[in-house]
Parts: sequence; C-alpha cells; structure tokens
Amino acid sequence: MFNDYHYLALQDRSTREQNLAERMAERRRYARPRHTQSLRARMARWLFDLAVAAEREETWRVVWERLEAKGRL
Repeated sequence: MFNDYHYLALQDRSTREQNLAERMAERRRYARPRHTQSLRARMARWLFDLAVAAEREETWRVVWERLEAKGRL
C-alpha cells in the first residue's frame, strides 16, 4: 500500500512539474519584451504628467485671479 501511494505521489509530482514548465513557457511567450515599460509604469508616468499639467493650470488660475484682483488686467 505504501509503495503504491509513494509511486502515485511521485507520478503526480512529475505531472505537476511538467504542467508548471508548460505554463511558464507559455507565460514567457506572451510576456512583454524586457526593453519596454510595463503598463503600470506607463500609466504612472501618464498620471504624473496629467498632475503636473493640472498643477500648472491651477497655478495659472491663481496668478490670473491675483492680477484681476489688483486691477492689472
């Protein structure tokens, strides 16, 4: 009984290792190239650029309102 269970466990392990190797090969095939940025990095950069642009716009509005308040426009 023990030998049968041990044999099945070894066979199951080899099947799982083979399955894992196949899944890893498939992931490598569909993975992004190393020289390109990840989607997360691209989105972070885009959001940062958007925040900088929004801050500039907000700063410009504050300056414009101050100039209007002082009657210089």
